[in-house]
Amino acid sequence: MKKRILLYNWIPFDEAEGKGGGVTIYVRNLISRMVRDDCFELFFLSSGRAYDMNQYRIFIEPTFNVFGGKVKGFQIVNSPVLAAANLSFPYPDISNDDEALKRVVGNFISEYGFDVIHFQNLEGLGIRVLELKEVFAETKFIYSVHNYYMVCPQVMLWQEGKGCCREEECGLCCVDCMPKDVHAFKVMLNQFVDARGEKNGRLLEVKRALGEYYAQKDAGIYEMGEEEKQRLGAEFKRFRRLNVEYVNRYMDTVLAVSKRTAEILIEKGVDAKKVCVDYIGTKAAELAEKKCRYPYHGGMFHICYIGYMRRMKGFYFLLESLEAMPESMSEKIFVTLAAAKTDEGAEARILKLQEKFAGVLYYDGYTHASLPKVLKGANLGIVPPLWEDNLPQAAIEMQAAGIPLLCSNVGGTKEIVKSEGFVFEAGDVCDFHRKLKKIMDTPDMTEAYWKKAPCLVTMEEHVRSLKKLYGCGEKTLCLK
Repeated sequence: MKKRILLYNWIPFDEAEGKGGGVTIYVRNLISRMVRDDCFELFFLSSGRAYDMNQYRIFIEPTFNVFGGKVKGFQIVNSPVLAAANLSFPYPDISNDDEALKRVVGNFISEYGFDVIHFQNLEGLGIRVLELKEVFAETKFIYSVHNYYMVCPQVMLWQEGKGCCREEECGLCCVDCMPKDVHAFKVMLNQFVDARGEKNGRLLEVKRALGEYYAQKDAGIYEMGEEEKQRLGAEFKRFRRLNVEYVNRYMDTVLAVSKRTAEILIEKGVDAKKVCVDYIGTKAAELAEKKCRYPYHGGMFHICYIGYMRRMKGFYFLLESLEAMPESMSEKIFVTLAAAKTDEGAEARILKLQEKFAGVLYYDGYTHASLPKVLKGANLGIVPPLWEDNLPQAAIEMQAAGIPLLCSNVGGTKEIVKSEGFVFEAGDVCDFHRKLKKIMDTPDMTEAYWKKAPCLVTMEEHVRSLKKLYGCGEKTLCLK
């Protein structure tokens, strides 16, 4: 008998905006494998992105998707909880207390009767939705933790300019950390007009006028007094407490995508008995070879970075490290950087690197189709996050392509690297130079790298483990 599975993520898995990062890619790849399995009847639900300004009620509507009738797609319209998470400021009380969304989701579950609800995120949902487990006790609630939303309202446990957030609880620190230029009505109207292709001239005019209005108010910066700041601090504190409490009470299993993610969740109070480490499956792993695609034999050394122009991702740290590199090293190095341009100043700095390196190649972003071209000739991939990046998709893709990695010591990447000589202290320019020089001076290191590197998880293996969790004809298994 088929298991009726509902997968939830805040954004559709086949959206065309490039939103949602590696989680969107993962969910799309997961579904493309699951639709070929006869034991699943698949449903997908998203929330926090679809708005209809012609009506106030919250409702769920069917959506089209690339898999047609093989996946029954739905989206929540007019969710009071905006997604992505950075849009939740200054509204944590809505996520904490909303009951209307819970009723709508409860009616949806009643109509279709799911065996498993697999949350790929909690963004776009109020935490009270998890109380539905009391009504649907036989439905398995599973939560895959791809980010830190449940213990951090901006998902990254990252304090801009200060490094990884080590706060024991949310509170006033979150008020200072979260963006202060979010206006719910403006966001909802933008998404209504843009996502639904609204051609109504009046609405477009309203959107333009609204944009001008907020631009005139100091770019929409949210002003607050001390009393309001204290209130919000208390709501953020309650946000983490409720999330941990509800996940412990209502989730049957919490899947952490790396050991480091599991450690952090347990540190923050998540029940260790419910937490399992389950590395995500990737299509790239199916063709992975545990050897260098472009072995280094001396001469010019080619390094490559793929990802985002973001400080927390280590992009600016990498730029600073390259700028500070001694010419005795830089003149022997060819650099490839692939990151969508979001900063004109960064592009100017990249161009200036050509003066001291053997060569510099810059790509304004990349796609999966163009990735082989971007990685061509690379002897080493650089993964330099400053935050506890759960397990970057970029790291998996490069290692699957036969590119060994030099990574920072925070986050989950070091779990697929394993070799100490390929891990440097996050944010430490000197240690980065030291480790890179050692690899360049010792060509055998990149060959030895693969003896310690673990095999990447294929989507086939990953779905097999999920089937056991879902109870598809096999004994339930929790991976440790």
